[in-house]
Amino acid sequence: MIRVLRPRSFHEYLSLPILGPILDAFTQWSHQCGYTLGTIRNQLKDIRHLIALFQQQGLLSLSTLNPEDFDGAYRYFHKNHPEIAGTTRQLQKFLEQTHRLPQPVPIPQTRSNQHLSSFSDYLKQVRGLSGTTIRAHLRYLDRFLNSIGFEENETALPFLDVKQLQDFLVNCSKKLNRYSLQHVAGYLRSFLRFEYSRGVLSVPLYEMIDTPRIYRLEKLPRSLAWTTVNNLLLSIDRTDAHGRRDYAMLFLIASYGLRSCEVVSLTLDDINWRSGTISIRQGKTDNEFLLPLTDAVANALIDYVKNGRPHLPYREVFLRIRAPQGRLKPTAVTEAFQCQVRKSGLNIPYQGPHCLRHSYAVHLLRQGTSVKVIGDVLGHRDIESTCVYLRLAIDDLRGVALEVPTCQEENILIDVNALNNLPSAKLFKKTQPSMPSQSFLAEEITTYLKLHHSLGKFYRIEKVVLHSLDAFLVGQYPDAKELDGKIFNQWCQTFNHLTPTVRRNHMRIVRNFCIYRRRFSPQNFVPDMITFPANHAKFIPYIFSSTDLARILSAARQLPVSHQNHLRSEVIRLAIILLYTSGLRRGELLRLTIGDYHPDESTLLIRPTKFHKERVIPLSKTADFELRAYCDLRKRMGIPMNESAPVIWNNSVSPEGKAYTGTGLLHNFRLLCASLKILTHKGIPPRIHDIRHSFAVNALLRWYHDNENVLVKLPQLSTYMGHVSIVSTQCYLPFIEPLRSAASGRFEQKYGDLITDVVKK
Repeated sequence: MIRVLRPRSFHEYLSLPILGPILDAFTQWSHQCGYTLGTIRNQLKDIRHLIALFQQQGLLSLSTLNPEDFDGAYRYFHKNHPEIAGTTRQLQKFLEQTHRLPQPVPIPQTRSNQHLSSFSDYLKQVRGLSGTTIRAHLRYLDRFLNSIGFEENETALPFLDVKQLQDFLVNCSKKLNRYSLQHVAGYLRSFLRFEYSRGVLSVPLYEMIDTPRIYRLEKLPRSLAWTTVNNLLLSIDRTDAHGRRDYAMLFLIASYGLRSCEVVSLTLDDINWRSGTISIRQGKTDNEFLLPLTDAVANALIDYVKNGRPHLPYREVFLRIRAPQGRLKPTAVTEAFQCQVRKSGLNIPYQGPHCLRHSYAVHLLRQGTSVKVIGDVLGHRDIESTCVYLRLAIDDLRGVALEVPTCQEENILIDVNALNNLPSAKLFKKTQPSMPSQSFLAEEITTYLKLHHSLGKFYRIEKVVLHSLDAFLVGQYPDAKELDGKIFNQWCQTFNHLTPTVRRNHMRIVRNFCIYRRRFSPQNFVPDMITFPANHAKFIPYIFSSTDLARILSAARQLPVSHQNHLRSEVIRLAIILLYTSGLRRGELLRLTIGDYHPDESTLLIRPTKFHKERVIPLSKTADFELRAYCDLRKRMGIPMNESAPVIWNNSVSPEGKAYTGTGLLHNFRLLCASLKILTHKGIPPRIHDIRHSFAVNALLRWYHDNENVLVKLPQLSTYMGHVSIVSTQCYLPFIEPLRSAASGRFEQKYGDLITDVVKK
């Protein structure tokens, strides 16, 4: 081979020291691996530099070379001459395959590796975990053993304490998100349970590991519009082998919702051309699924196999085209997706092809396919894994939104003093303590809060409550060294003015902190929950009728302009419209930005709020009209309309403005209700949150009046409001009179004649 590449100077290469005798075989091997002749010529040039380096190091023959020499040469060239470093790796691989390079000297196992090997056998033989999962366990457990000094101290594991576990998790949280940290906590818990069962640990420490808080349905599916998927596939250039292969791979994902690992593991034997079927070995469930081979998929595969697939002795359908030729890894599908996205110029924010799988599921859902069928095709074991796509069923959810109510009453006067003649609402204000923790519990409170913050928990209320306990101890028991029942009861008496539910929650927070302290000392005091106040009767919200909201919206037009906000009436009116027609929480409304509104689809993106959940909600026609008119007004007035600008705008901070605060919105809403005499039975204006309750009740009443199947509509209402299940939505549906009458009428209409008089003949 080298004679063809260097017909005039081949004898010079063959006579080179150290590597000259094997260059002809190396060039032949490189050519068989798929390297072009130009690349092989460059490799021959690189080998001259490699030989010079070996000679400088005193290496004189091939027999003296070992893997460590090649590793050192790779590190030397990697920084300044990466092309030579690549040739070094290829030459090393050739020598290893031809057995001309001695096997690397096995690295002696460390104490940690020896200890983890028995745990690895347990995971494989007893629990039946896959090799990938076991390696993930061992990777983090090895870091854990190093963090406790297991290599230097054999007793580090038997004398392990809770603080070392917590320090390790806190350290991991600096680089991991909550999802990854949850896996690490699981690995650690499994390892400690195994060690406890073997008698290495005398204390069940696995019971004392806190897990990061993960909520169901937090993230929205990474879905693309189906037109975008089509445009991406059509933009792929299929005139070369790379384009044909990439098109076939991405077309398979878009047509069947396959995972990347399922695409690269597809073999020629899995395609039955005669029967028109394709067999998929699903990656996670390991089930074999038979799908119809559509004409479009068959044509894409045939075009690639005939005109783009390398002629190699492999049964996999998709192979590497560039050298070294061979099997693909799942990461190759990601690289192909990213390459084609860059070439297409489309605005696709996702970095991996998994978004095509989500897009496929959402497309099927919008075509009327049942959730069960979608789950089977995608290879889901649990239907809850498929239900995440219901949140993007925009057409179904569009029927949940309410229309903007209208009112014939005009020129409603606003009484700016209306709130002065009403009883003041008892509002509990959460104030942050001005002084840091100073009692004997100060260090433990700080460590406790730091731990839970690292686990992804906000713990705002917990911080306030624990600091109030700390301030109480400093003021009333400055010399106390331990928390007991007497001190705890006296602290509880300081908030007797609060409702039983709030008091119970405060006491529960301190109890959880006491349970945490008991991990370090079993003698620490833990209050008994039996002594806590019971939850008070369920709060009955004020339900606004459509007439009430219409009058409030009409009155909002009359709000006087303030010196801080020239759009006061328009902003407050839009806020009430969005709260009522979409059932938003107050915080969700105030965090809305211009970029969250998508006028093409008339939807709002609700970013992570309560329980970290995201959702997309469609607006009703009238609500969308009001929002468009509001945006046009802002443009005419020169108010910033960049994507980060708040929708509920307040010009009180800077020219760009800032969103209304919850207090400012509440004051305006209470002023409107007081002016219209819309008051609760206590004589005070209703809460803003009552509008969310009113949205749920009025949506249900509308379905009753339209003779809709309420059982079918309830899951849509739950999804629209951002709830995981209907159980959470039930709290927003009090059985008040309008709802009671509608439900009773529906029951009588359907079952009223179950019992009839028997007429004797």
